[in-house]
Amino acid sequence: MNKMSPKRGRPVDPAKRAAILDTARELFFEHGYGVGLETIAARAGVSRQTIYNLFESKDDLFAAIVQDTSGPITAALAELTPDATPRDVLTALGVSFLTKILSDRAVQFQRLLIGSAASFPTLGPTFYANGPGRGLARLAAYLDRETSAKRLAVSDPVLAAEQFFGMLMGHRSMRRTLRIDGEMPAEEIRRRVDAAVSAFLRAYSP
Repeated sequence: MNKMSPKRGRPVDPAKRAAILDTARELFFEHGYGVGLETIAARAGVSRQTIYNLFESKDDLFAAIVQDTSGPITAALAELTPDATPRDVLTALGVSFLTKILSDRAVQFQRLLIGSAASFPTLGPTFYANGPGRGLARLAAYLDRETSAKRLAVSDPVLAAEQFFGMLMGHRSMRRTLRIDGEMPAEEIRRRVDAAVSAFLRAYSP
């Protein structure tokens, strides 16, 4: 399991941590996952030991980048208001998710993962656990809470969460990764989200 916290007894310097994350993210995009910690440290203006003071390993650093990048996608699940309906929450989540996952930056990142996964066996599991897996768990937890509150009727929250993300994605992510489609216009994103949310609520309304 990757550890996100700094080593015990060493205070966190937020500015250095942010600089390391930003620099590592850019270098991974530029050169792939094979880039060394020495290169990351040099460009970030810190020592290699500073990186190790904050992260246990390069996998740990990569996990932190994925969490930092993917966290805002599920903000709709973390910033709930008392009057937010399932339609409101799922719509906000869907728009955020598709806008992010189909962006040029995210598609480039997916291609990097595919190209590097064979050479770095821990890369795929680390990415999934700290990105898509966390998002799936958060949505499943939300669906479970809404079922307990009688606003939804979901017997298998994890399966339902997978179904919702699957309806949003369709073939668009595949087509973007294969360089068939360009970025999706905002109005098309909203159309697809509205269709997915309506179908989901028809299936799981109490």
